[in-house]
Amino acid sequence: MVRKTLAGIMNVHGIPKNKVLALTTEQLETIVEILGRSSSLINYRDSALLQIGFFGAFRRSELVNIKIEHINYVREGIEILIPRSKTDQTGQGKICAIPYGKEKICPTTALTCWLQRSKIKDGAIFRKITKNSTISSEALVEESITFILKRAIVKLNNVNVQDFSSHSLRRGFATSASKNGASLPAIMRQGRWQHEGTVIEYIEESQRFENNAADLVLNVINGK
Repeated sequence: MVRKTLAGIMNVHGIPKNKVLALTTEQLETIVEILGRSSSLINYRDSALLQIGFFGAFRRSELVNIKIEHINYVREGIEILIPRSKTDQTGQGKICAIPYGKEKICPTTALTCWLQRSKIKDGAIFRKITKNSTISSEALVEESITFILKRAIVKLNNVNVQDFSSHSLRRGFATSASKNGASLPAIMRQGRWQHEGTVIEYIEESQRFENNAADLVLNVINGK
């Protein structure tokens, strides 16, 4: 009897990919509101980090490497220079533009408040903070982004923190932007994606119940 290899079984039966969930705008709003209840340095930093990470669709490597000198305030919001990224191996740099928000969420305001409170004047903007609230001169490590997000996620109801990682910010932006009418090119430009397939996959996963053929049939059957 010939044994089936694990790969063969997967090809025959199919196994879903182990993917993290996208952070929703509703979840982000709740997290920002909860963090805003305390004036601790950690909360100021985490709120700015999560908002910038989400609306800039930043990879964790890009996020921890943002420096003061990379930030340019303009009338519409902020421009953040990314000197080198996963899709910019030549190091020419790309600009990520993040506009001002309104009352509930504003990444630009959150970043400004963090920089004012931290008194950071140069170097990395997202840094380690010790237990006695001393701000380190060292930038956060990449793994810290997932830890910070999970620490915030655990405060929400009916969520499993293990379903989220730093990539949930980037995935969350793509799906939220699509739901709110942003075009594929606009989403790709903001997140610096080079391959349409990746973004389309995110969008399709988040819209499985929108314009769903089975839903249309069920509505007819049930007389809606």
